Amino acid sequence: MQPKRSLLAYRHVDVFSRAPLSGNGLTVFPDSAGLSTEAMQRLTREMRQFESIFLSPTDDARAFRARVFTMEEELDFAGHPVLGAAAVMHEMAGGGRREEWRLQLNAKTVGVITVKDNDFYLATMEQGAPEFGPAVPLEKQREFLRALNVVAADAHPSLPLEVISTGLPYLIVPVQSGLERARIAVPQFERMLAEVGAKFVYVLDVPRREGRTWDNDGRVEDVATGSAAGPTGAYLVRHKVASPDTEIIINQGSFVERPSQIVVNVGGTFEHITSVKVCGAVCMVSSGMMDEAVVSNL
Repeated sequence: MQPKRSLLAYRHVDVFSRAPLSGNGLTVFPDSAGLSTEAMQRLTREMRQFESIFLSPTDDARAFRARVFTMEEELDFAGHPVLGAAAVMHEMAGGGRREEWRLQLNAKTVGVITVKDNDFYLATMEQGAPEFGPAVPLEKQREFLRALNVVAADAHPSLPLEVISTGLPYLIVPVQSGLERARIAVPQFERMLAEVGAKFVYVLDVPRREGRTWDNDGRVEDVATGSAAGPTGAYLVRHKVASPDTEIIINQGSFVERPSQIVVNVGGTFEHITSVKVCGAVCMVSSGMMDEAVVSNL
């Protein structure tokens, strides 16, 4: 059994923005060794960020076990927590302008490169080759459009709904207009997603390269979603809307007044995608320490 700790530090950062108080907020716990799953979930709910990430050291100073939680559940993979955590480790390590890290998540081990750039860090993770799910049947596509408050005139005329994963399976829903009206408009939406093998949905305005996603109850909109950006980039390349080995900029967060930019680079060819990289800026916002009385009760 791990001994009870007396102190627990955390770092608050903003991801996918070059200035603080924008982008997607995140709480990073740099050393969470010995904390139980229940304690991590309780701390995440206390911090009330969309996600928190808990790191534990390994024998390799550049590798960490990482666990990611939303306020509802633990995730096997997530994007902005990985980038934010790597930037925090770069800051703590001091050292050079460029560093490399490995984060061991539940679903996969992810490599991250961080570069110090003036008042922020640029973090790039390799999400690997995407996995494409089976085609969503036409009638099921219509059901999803209705469930997301997307009318026929808003739906993209030539692109399909498709499930793609680089760690978390997203249902990509392409539209050509009406993104401001998109929302989860039905109960039991998570069950609908499960029927097509998806965990979450990402509604993508293809001409504007802007997306939206929510928790599956539709109550909370995510600001910027790295785990969705990778599949989205792969989707755009597969359907020849974007080219391989170029920067694909995906915008998100404007509808919650936290404008964010995610950069995706898809390697390979239109027919055979071999890798997906997701990059974003990370700004440091604040530091804190959990009181000893709190930690002793975890």
